[in-house]
Amino acid sequence: MEKGKIIIEAIKVAPVIATAAEEMRERILVELNLRINKARRKSLWIRVSVVAASVALLLGITNYFSYRQGYKHLNSQIVQQTNPLGMQSSITLSDGTKVFLNAGTTLSYPTAFVSKNRRVEVTGEAFFDVAHDTSRPFIVKTGNLNVRVLGTKFNVKSYQEENNIEVTLEEGKVEVGMEGQRTCHQVKPGQQLSYDKTMQMFRSRQVNLNHYIIWKEGKFYFESMTFENIIRQLERRFDVDIQIVSDDLKKTVFTGDFVRGENLEQILRVMTADKRIRYKIDGDQVYIE
Repeated sequence: MEKGKIIIEAIKVAPVIATAAEEMRERILVELNLRINKARRKSLWIRVSVVAASVALLLGITNYFSYRQGYKHLNSQIVQQTNPLGMQSSITLSDGTKVFLNAGTTLSYPTAFVSKNRRVEVTGEAFFDVAHDTSRPFIVKTGNLNVRVLGTKFNVKSYQEENNIEVTLEEGKVEVGMEGQRTCHQVKPGQQLSYDKTMQMFRSRQVNLNHYIIWKEGKFYFESMTFENIIRQLERRFDVDIQIVSDDLKKTVFTGDFVRGENLEQILRVMTADKRIRYKIDGDQVYIE
């Protein structure tokens, strides 16, 4: 060997050692691949789980709102209660509002109030004792009028065969307006707002409240009322058909009260006491001349 030179010779490895090293390398590669695949599967499972949880949550929310809408629809069906002639009744609505129905009256109302407004419809005569709820106004539709309140007591008289619709307020405050119009008429306690269907005009006046709500107790009070209007009330209360022979008699004015539970014949006997008017009862037919 020459001075200053380094000679490097290759080291030869025995075949057995080389084979073992190659096998070890392959095992290490297989193990690494297994771990990589396992990590990938775990990551994929996590992603799938997150998506599945999101879908489940979305379905849960959808089902919840669908259930609520279905519940509301199921529990807000419109029903009708109709009083035949000769019958009075009362009902308590789902919000606690009490309604007294006169004879020949129909009330349409939902079995549960689920909208922003508590809305009912009446034809005939009804007295409302409305449960107070500032968030949901109570609206009574009668004919082409709407009576809007929050919590109050008032009487609505709106028979189809009569020309006037009357709203009489006992306590609280109500607003009365035409359907589809913004203009409203306010009614104060002790006032009656009357709407003339023919003239399409409103008229407000102070009244004796007891005269207009006494019907709830099966009593009558007639103040300067024509025979024609009185007869309509008697027909509804006693479920009879009353015929007045004379047109002049229909316009005759009568004032009186019947507060002792008088029957039809007792009332007619008082009304014809001066002997110039006669009546005849034949079953459910009554003739006055």
